[in-house]
Amino acid sequence: MNLEELTLEVMGLAREVGLWLKEERSRIGDEQIEVKGQGDFVSHADRHAEEQLTKGLTKMLPGSIVMAEEFTPNARGGEFRWIVDPLDGTANYLAGLPAYAVSIGLEDRRENPDGFGKRLLGVVYVAGLDQMYDAWLGGGARKNGETIRVHAERELNRSMIATAFPFRERHRIDGYLDLFRDLYPKIADFRRIGAAAADLCWVADGTFDGYFEMDLKPWDLAAGSLIIEEAGGVVSDWWREDVLKTGWVACGTPKAYKEIMATIESIGFQRPEHTWR
Repeated sequence: MNLEELTLEVMGLAREVGLWLKEERSRIGDEQIEVKGQGDFVSHADRHAEEQLTKGLTKMLPGSIVMAEEFTPNARGGEFRWIVDPLDGTANYLAGLPAYAVSIGLEDRRENPDGFGKRLLGVVYVAGLDQMYDAWLGGGARKNGETIRVHAERELNRSMIATAFPFRERHRIDGYLDLFRDLYPKIADFRRIGAAAADLCWVADGTFDGYFEMDLKPWDLAAGSLIIEEAGGVVSDWWREDVLKTGWVACGTPKAYKEIMATIESIGFQRPEHTWR
């Protein structure tokens, strides 16, 4: 498998689907928007984009399977598995905000068929801003074809940290506010964008110094976590394990990650019972 060539193919598909999403937005009315939960939306655009991606990705890599948000969130098996979010940041997309993305990761499950395998490539296309991020294992990370790195280490009081509120787990807001309260005095400022895949890429290219969030899903993180690592950053869950297992992400430059994790650990969050695989 030539990862560079495969990544280029995936980028082409991500751009095609992302541009379709951008065009389709003008044709979506309020009556076509479904509410999955408080603050959690879906439309036919998410589902059609997922169908396009599934068809294209399995054709690129015959025998592979797809784990994706809308139709196959519990897909297991296969030697190679694509982990796909067809439209990360749906609420932004539907509100007309340009921070939304197509996110595609590929893992090799041959050595760990019962859990997450080694991530081989990641592609995130922030369609509303025409920003294409990509990485393959050992090949570095890029934005629109140019090599990117996490921000040079700088003092924490000059650092910009991205985060989000736990909208699916609103009962956890007290713990989140404790973390916000403890970390905020140490940094320059927080930003809350609402598209995890984009947040991860903006850490990778140095826009942000770090990022943390509760209770994400594998498809939010699979591509962006590899892009951060290939850009020289650090990423894990809040218990220093594979971030895809719990979806509680902490990442950033080595210095920012260290401070975020120290603050998280000082509060002592309980690891969720449910884990992904």
